[in-house]
This record gives sequence, structure tokens and C-alpha cells, in this order.
Amino acid sequence: MSKSRSRKVLPRVPEGEAIEDHEDLSMEELNKEFKKRMREYKKFAEFIYKDLKLKDQSRVLEIGPGPAWISIVLVKKNPTIKLIGLEISKDMIRIAKQNVNDHNLVNNIEFVYGNAQNMSMFEDQSFDAVISHDSLHHWENPIQVFNEIARILKRNSVLCIGDGRRDIRVGAKLIFQIAKLFISKQMSYYWNTSIMASYTPSEIKEMLDKTNLKNKYEIKSDIFDIMIHNNKSN
Repeated sequence: MSKSRSRKVLPRVPEGEAIEDHEDLSMEELNKEFKKRMREYKKFAEFIYKDLKLKDQSRVLEIGPGPAWISIVLVKKNPTIKLIGLEISKDMIRIAKQNVNDHNLVNNIEFVYGNAQNMSMFEDQSFDAVISHDSLHHWENPIQVFNEIARILKRNSVLCIGDGRRDIRVGAKLIFQIAKLFISKQMSYYWNTSIMASYTPSEIKEMLDKTNLKNKYEIKSDIFDIMIHNNKSN
């Protein structure tokens, strides 16, 4: 049997942490673009509830909630949970609060301005779940964030972090090029920079193994995305 040829993966290009209003794409326009991904958000929520078995009355932290569409989906699916969104962009918080207010969920969802590298505003073992969707590639120091997550999570809690992957194959690249035809130029730019700022599954494993989450997680991936979650057997 011949050995498989290793694929060349381009070096990672950091994207920066906060997404802010841009003259080519306002936060309001970006909000509408994100809302088009509702099917993806519902799938993410379903995995958290069905596979990871998030319990009623859970206190949940979402890192980088953006316009809060995932927060809204999660709370609508189970109104007993209390969700806190930790967001580094004040522009995003403005839009997120508006969306939450429009859906009458202000009693279930609140937002905190801050950087996940320092979550000293939260006590040790104070959350039943920590989740994040498409924000990992923005983290300036992922190892520090992962250690903070390990600190604030209760035992037997839920961890679910989803993000894109940089090592996409030819088929995924083709899908990406076709999809770009149906989105704005600025959104296409953001999507491309997000891919280049993301990690490969092996890079994520190497990082996590240097943190206090070592041996407490699983990694699964598909052609576009990577999912980090707690060991379901625990």
C-alpha cells in the first residue's frame, strides 16, 4: 500500500479579535447576513441539547456570541436556562441586545463586555456549560482562554466550541468559491480571512493538551468545521 501524500497547509494568518462597524458592511448588515445561517445555529443547539445533554436550569456562558442568534436559538429551545454572552465588540453587543429585545428574551440573556483571556469576573466552577461558535479563530491566546474555561466550568459540565478549519480540501474549496457568488463582497472577504485564521484539528489538539482541559475533550471535524466538546462518556 502506498503512503498517502501529506497535504500542504498554508500558514495561519491571525484575523484580530473584535468585529466592529465597517464602512463597507455595517453591523446591521452583518447581522442580517448572520441570521441567514439559522439552520446551522439550530443544528449546533440540537447537538448541545441532544448529544451533550444540557440540563434544565443550566447557567451557560457563550464566548463571542456576536449578534446573539445562537443564544436566542438555545434559550427558545429551553427557556429554563440562563445565558451570559461574553463579547469583545461593543458594536456586536449593541446589535445583540437589540435582537434579544426583539425576541422578548431580556430576562434570559445578558451580555458582558470583556476578553475571554481574563474571565476574572466569573467565579471558579460557576457555569454548567461554556459554548462558542466561530470565535476561536479570533482568540489572541487560545491556551489562556481554554484554561479560563476549565476554571469556570463545573464538574460534569458541557463544553462545546465550534469553528472553521484552515486545512480544507479541494471539494470544500470548490463549495466555498460557489457560495461566494451569493454573498456580499465584504462577507466573502470575512469568510476567507476566517478560514485563514482558523486552526487544523491537529493544531487544536496540540493546544488543548497544554491546558487544564487535557483528557476532558473530544474533537470531531467535517469538510469545513471543527467541533470541540466534552467527553460524552464522562
